[in-house]
Amino acid sequence: MKDIESALAFIPADERSTWVSMAMAVKSELGDSGYPIWDQWSQTAHNYNARSAKAVWKSCKGTGLTIATLFHEAHTCGWKRTEPYTPPSQAQIEARRRDVEARQSIEGRERAKRGQQAAQKADWILGQCQMETHAYLQSKGWPELKGLVWRPDEETNLLCIPMLINGQLSSLQMIDRNGAKKFLTDGITAKAEFLLDAHGTDWWVEGWATGWSLKLCLQALKLPYRIHICFSANNLKRLAHSGFVAADNDTSKTGEKAAIDTGLPYWISEVEGEDINDLYRRVGLFKASQILRKWLQSQRVNQANGST
Repeated sequence: MKDIESALAFIPADERSTWVSMAMAVKSELGDSGYPIWDQWSQTAHNYNARSAKAVWKSCKGTGLTIATLFHEAHTCGWKRTEPYTPPSQAQIEARRRDVEARQSIEGRERAKRGQQAAQKADWILGQCQMETHAYLQSKGWPELKGLVWRPDEETNLLCIPMLINGQLSSLQMIDRNGAKKFLTDGITAKAEFLLDAHGTDWWVEGWATGWSLKLCLQALKLPYRIHICFSANNLKRLAHSGFVAADNDTSKTGEKAAIDTGLPYWISEVEGEDINDLYRRVGLFKASQILRKWLQSQRVNQANGST
């Protein structure tokens, strides 16, 4: 293992292709017990990101790269092995694995504790909120609509959206008057959602304003609904399991890709950069609801054709 660590020290970690290759090489030799070695080396990169590092490591499934790739790369960068390489014994690998699992267990308990404290803080903040109009709601087309607003000081007012996991409060999304969004520090957000009504067909959306616009359209069509606000495209992909998705047509295509990945039928605006709230504000409630009605009719036709 010391050979691997010393060899890595000669290799720059800034180039992504090299960085990923080194992850594959280390994992092929040491398995998951090699992550701390590779991650410590990764932190020498100017653009290191812990979340990206974990994702890349998890994605390494065995591609044919071996530790020889790492040693070859190190040699090209000036590393010289002083002694023949001795692969770690199974006992050494198991010992490293146990160390990693023990540390992860401690970190997991600490995260859970911080998550509980964040949930308690979220509950306290909600207790301080008042139902008020808010600049964000006004910007989305609802000057008279009231929401839960927290005023932590005289200059700040934040629209607060509860985030729940299996019905239990886990965090808050807080939106300022300019539309900037943030989550409560240490709050658990993965698989968290906020429901608009709890009956009818499931609909999955990213944002609260998108969900509220969809609700108004479905109400205009007199259709029952259960709208799940998921707060992000990745979270929508984690949660969506039945019904329909109302996707954001963002220029990065992140929203549409997440919708496709759910495997569910999805509505998306024909206008790039637009979500259903943008459509609602651009054409009005009646036209927006009729666009949605036509799309739903097309889905029923597709389902009928698929069943024959």
